[in-house]
Amino acid sequence: MKMKKILSLCFLMFVLSNGVFSQNWKLNYGGAIGVTNSNYILENISSGVGRSASSTVNGQLTGWVTLSPNAYFGLETGASIVGLGAKLNQSEFGNREILQHTYWLQVPFNFVGKLPLRDSSEFFLKAGGYVGLGIAGKNTIPDSYTGSARREFSFDKDGTQKGLDVGWSIGLGYKLKSGYLIHLGYQRGLFNLAPTAASYEQRNRAYTIGIGYEF
Repeated sequence: MKMKKILSLCFLMFVLSNGVFSQNWKLNYGGAIGVTNSNYILENISSGVGRSASSTVNGQLTGWVTLSPNAYFGLETGASIVGLGAKLNQSEFGNREILQHTYWLQVPFNFVGKLPLRDSSEFFLKAGGYVGLGIAGKNTIPDSYTGSARREFSFDKDGTQKGLDVGWSIGLGYKLKSGYLIHLGYQRGLFNLAPTAASYEQRNRAYTIGIGYEF
């Protein structure tokens, strides 16, 4: 319900902005696919509790809309399906290496700075925040008999991590005159996603790279 309200507000803001500023502002749409290299930030681990993680690779799919008053600045929002997670080296599963992948619906709010070049291509820099809602999770657990087993989990249930995240992000990229682009980014969650009774704090973070196209 919270995410529906956020998406509705986002849509309303851009519809109103487009109506008011349509004579002077430029509206662009874009989309991209990419790869994430994600890990957990683990902090305040209680004495005697084993908890450690290392990075894993996942994917992402992103769509956005940018409203620009000129060639140098823009405001951006949209929606992304972002794959995050980590390799759990020490966890509630013991010392076995568990591959945990989580999938999030994220709504970003970014300021965009642009540097146009003579050939009509441009460099761009994005900075802002996001709101994320956990939509699916999966643990891949090694098994001595079958090789591995996959266990799906739902956020906020059965002691799993919390499913609402807020964080900040920054990215840079290059867009060709044709509209094709490449971008690099970093995002860091601010909310503690560990279960309520956990003896540690856990936050998302990821490096991203993607290719896309903007109309």
